[in-house]
Amino acid sequence: MNSYRLYFLILIIFAIAFRLLAIIYFGDTRIENEWGAILLNLETHNILALRTISGEIIPNIFMPPLYPVFLYFLKLINPSSFDFVNFVLYTQLILSIISIYYFKKLLALFYKTNLTYLGVLVFSLFPLNVYSVSQISSISIQVFLLVIFFYSLFSYIKNRKNITLICFSIFSALLIHLRGEFFIFYFFSLIFILFTNKNITKLTLSLIIVSLISSPYLIRNYKIFNVITITESFGYNLWKGNNKYYKGFNLKGVEGNEEFNQELQSKIANINISKKYDLDRDLIFKEEAIKNIKSEPFKYFKFYLKKFISYLFFNFSEEEKYNHLLYIVPKLLISISTLFGILYLIADKKNILNFLSLYYLSNVALFSIFFILPRYSLITLPIQVILSCYFIKKLNIKIFNKILC
Repeated sequence: MNSYRLYFLILIIFAIAFRLLAIIYFGDTRIENEWGAILLNLETHNILALRTISGEIIPNIFMPPLYPVFLYFLKLINPSSFDFVNFVLYTQLILSIISIYYFKKLLALFYKTNLTYLGVLVFSLFPLNVYSVSQISSISIQVFLLVIFFYSLFSYIKNRKNITLICFSIFSALLIHLRGEFFIFYFFSLIFILFTNKNITKLTLSLIIVSLISSPYLIRNYKIFNVITITESFGYNLWKGNNKYYKGFNLKGVEGNEEFNQELQSKIANINISKKYDLDRDLIFKEEAIKNIKSEPFKYFKFYLKKFISYLFFNFSEEEKYNHLLYIVPKLLISISTLFGILYLIADKKNILNFLSLYYLSNVALFSIFFILPRYSLITLPIQVILSCYFIKKLNIKIFNKILC
C-alpha cells in the first residue's frame, strides 16, 4: 500500500469516527416537524402529505419529495430490531463517506495528488459536514448528491463519455426532487456544457433523462394541483426572508411566533380546505412578501445585502450550536480562501473553474433573497473547497518563487 492510499484510509477512519461521535452525542432521537408529518402520512395513508386540516389530509406540494421518500424507503427495509432514527443516521453516515471518496476523484480532475488530499482532508473533517449526518435533515443527502453531480459533470466535460452524461442527468433529477430550485442550476450547467461542447444532441439526451425521472411526480402534481412543478414554496420562503420581524441576521415571524402578523393569520384561517390548500397558502405569503418589499424597498435591499454577506462568511444564529467556534472559524477561513481563489481564477481566465465561481456566487445571490439557515452553507462546501485549493496552489507558487529569488 503506497503512502497516499494509507493516508486516505486513515482519513476515512477518522471521518467515520468523528461522525459516529456526532451521532452518539448530538444525534437526533426523533423524526419531527415536516419530515415526521410527511413520513407518518406515507406510512398510515400512503399519501405524500404534510398537513391534516379538519380531518382532511392535504396533498403535499410545499415540501420537495425526495427526502421523505428516502425516509419511507429506509422505514420499509429497516430491521425491526434496530432503532429507526439511528438507522437513518447511520445510512447518512455511509452516504457521507461515499461522498468523500467521490470528492477525492472530483478534486483529482483539477489538482495534483498533494493538493487533492489536502482538499479531501478539509472536506471530510469540516465540522458542519461531520455534524450534518447526525441530524434528520436533507442537507447531508444533498451534499452527497452534489458531489457526484459535479464529478459526473466535469468527467463528462473531460472525457465526453455517455455514461458520465447519464450519471450527471440522473443526479440532476434527484437534486431537483430534493431542492425544487435546483432546476435553475441544472439549466445553468447545461449552458456550460453547451459552451464547452456545442453538442445539442447530448443536451437533448440529458433533458430527456431528467424529464423521464421527473415526469411521475410532475404528472401527480398536475393532476392534483393543475400546475407543472416539483414544489411550490416560493411565497413562504420569500416572506420568511422579507418580513418585518427579523432581528439582525436572524429571522423571526415564522408561523406560531407571538409576533406573527394577525392579518396574515386571518387570511390563512380563511383558506378553503381543499387539495389546493398549499398553493393558496403560498400565494398569500407571496403577496405579503411583495407588499413588504414594495413598502420599504431600501430596507429590504439592505437586509438582502446582510444576508448575502452572512451567507458568504457566517451568520450568528439563535441556535447556540451554530455560534460555536468549531462552526465560525472553519466557515470564515473557507469563505476567505474561496474569495481569494475566485480572484486568482478570474485573473488566470480558467474557464472550467470560473464556472464554479459563477455557480457559487449565483447560489449565494439566489438564496439570499429568501430565508437562510447556517446549515445551508453546506450546499456550497464542495465548491468552496475546490476554489480554495486553487488559492492554496497559487499561494504555494508565490512562496516557492520568493524562495528561489
